[in-house]
Amino acid sequence: MSALQYYVLDTNTIIDLHFGKLLHLLFQLPCRFSVTDVLSDEFHNPPFRVLAEMGLCFESLTSEEVGEISVMMGRYPKTSYYDLSVLILARSRNTILITGDEALRNAAADNSVDCRGTCWLIDYLANKKLITYTEAIAAYNVIVKKPRYPPKDECRALLTIWKQRQRLE
Repeated sequence: MSALQYYVLDTNTIIDLHFGKLLHLLFQLPCRFSVTDVLSDEFHNPPFRVLAEMGLCFESLTSEEVGEISVMMGRYPKTSYYDLSVLILARSRNTILITGDEALRNAAADNSVDCRGTCWLIDYLANKKLITYTEAIAAYNVIVKKPRYPPKDECRALLTIWKQRQRLE
């Protein structure tokens, strides 16, 4: 039996999926999703407790990793403490960070951390047949009207694919 694919999520991705009414499906994917435990302060809707019950893992950083956040804040002033905590978690676990935050994506690129965005996760849900491509398009349209800002280039390319696949449903 192979290990589950592991991903680190940023708060904005969780909020996007919540608005798109897809968050509950995320934990049906054959993956493990984590955030840093400091993010528990940020979750009010949906609340931290509900996310933990759904299957979101909350992980602690080492004292060295926590100390690194302050250093990185000087290098990346457009990113928050919380943003940098998930970047450091993804880097230390050598896994993909899922975020739509442009400043965080740029910091991740500088630190050789691979990133994906909300639309990538929506595509994953559709490819695993947990939603249809019609539902993927509808969820994206709801998300961007909130207003939320998932990565434009990634979403534009995937929307084109979803519309083509929608015709086959």
